[in-house]
Amino acid sequence: MLTDTLRKAISRSELLRRVVKSPVGQHLVQTARGALLVKESPRFVAGQLGPARTAGYELRNSGVRIVIRHESVLAALRPASATADVHILNEIFGATGGQYAYEPPPALASALDAEPPRTVMDLGGNIGLFGAYVLSRWHGAALHSYEPDPANLRILTRVVEANDLGGRWLVTDAAVANRPGEMMFVADLFAESHLVSDPTDDDHATSATAELDGTAAAGGEGHTIKVHTVDLFDEDHNVDLLKMDIEGGEWSILTDPRAPSLQADVLVLEWHARGCPEPDAHKTAVRLVGEAGYSHLEDVEVGTHNGVLWAWRDRPASN
Repeated sequence: MLTDTLRKAISRSELLRRVVKSPVGQHLVQTARGALLVKESPRFVAGQLGPARTAGYELRNSGVRIVIRHESVLAALRPASATADVHILNEIFGATGGQYAYEPPPALASALDAEPPRTVMDLGGNIGLFGAYVLSRWHGAALHSYEPDPANLRILTRVVEANDLGGRWLVTDAAVANRPGEMMFVADLFAESHLVSDPTDDDHATSATAELDGTAAAGGEGHTIKVHTVDLFDEDHNVDLLKMDIEGGEWSILTDPRAPSLQADVLVLEWHARGCPEPDAHKTAVRLVGEAGYSHLEDVEVGTHNGVLWAWRDRPASN
């Protein structure tokens, strides 16, 4: 295959490796990979190489519609500039590094495919790519996505409308936490937008300000806004599958005394070092998920700052 030939050529050439690893090289690699995933490949490439734009596409293998925010190849030269939309698209649908980001462990995958999830709760809906994955794999599922970032929410709403599922994909404009009300939120960081510490607590407010300053400096565009929050335990969490990727907001939920009352049969969690109450975020996530009553757990990815794990009870997807 051509891709295998290219990999071998790159592995033999130091110059080619440097080119591929450069910001522009990575932008082009992500462009090529992403273009293979959509039916409108030429337009996708043009979106990546031309001026920044937002465009809709149809996934090649399922027909589910998605919307992507493109940045030009020149924007790749700026530090921390990428929206990460194309990167996430490739992680979920393109098997980056030979691995699909949300592929369930084999034992669980066979159970879910035999009895597909009917109800899915999506905490951290971002621009709807996880929802597109669910609809591509389990066609009859009903989704409820939560997303507080205004920029992400606009894209997510557009994706829901484009797929026209007759009310099977609901969106709530809110962050999910362990209490209702309002909280401060770092917005406009695309996939990394996140809640900050409780501003009603003086000590936490100080650390939140420091956290915000660091995030804004790294991303260049983040700013705080006040967002509405819902209490997960007040929502309908009696679902077949719960996905939680809320950039550190998971810790208030996992450490809540009500965590064992979660009724989701299957949990896919992206844990983050940000906000973890203990030094080892991975170890803490594994322990807390087990204490919440999930007797089976398997890591999909374990990194320094974040990772993904699947957890399920003895009878997954059995509501």
